[in-house]
Amino acid sequence: MSTETQIANLVQASNNLTNAVTGKIGAIDARMDQARAEFDHFRALKDVVGEAGEPGTLLMSVFQGLIWGTGAPYDVGATGGMVATDLGSSMNVYVHFKLPFSINSDDQMFWLNIRGYSYGSSLVLDETFAGYVYAPQRAVINQSCFGKFEPTIYADTAGNAVCRIKISNVYVTSLRIDTMQVGRYRSIKLGDIKSKLSLSPTVVF
Repeated sequence: MSTETQIANLVQASNNLTNAVTGKIGAIDARMDQARAEFDHFRALKDVVGEAGEPGTLLMSVFQGLIWGTGAPYDVGATGGMVATDLGSSMNVYVHFKLPFSINSDDQMFWLNIRGYSYGSSLVLDETFAGYVYAPQRAVINQSCFGKFEPTIYADTAGNAVCRIKISNVYVTSLRIDTMQVGRYRSIKLGDIKSKLSLSPTVVF
């Protein structure tokens, strides 16, 4: 066998190996994408109580976080869905939760419950909010709120529907939010809710 033929065979073998490896990598990537999708589906259903997509079904822990402090006399810190914010004080802090609905465009009922423990306030959190974001009236109508932390629903100047609580001493406050699918409307899911800390009763998201 000539040297040229041997080189050609080696080149062909190398190309075949490269194609085989490329094919395997593609298959591995496809399986990883499938596994990731399966995990995301599992994660979405793991904390569901009831039949997914049906009214009355609870989605647990769609938001969770810890506020360590927002200033004097404590250090500033927060984790999870909360954002570390230096307000200069950790007393009488408002926690605002933006829902994924706007009074300018949405027709959406909601129900959510905030549970947790505010160590600084020496109180258990158990706040419930319900309402109807109704674009034809540019308002959140038929509101109902219950709890010890002055739960309130309002729309900011940008039209976002916002749920708010007031914590007298925010030091080491841990919380989670569960939501319920109400009426024929869509549920609030993991990642839908955003938060802000302030000393003001209203903010703009």
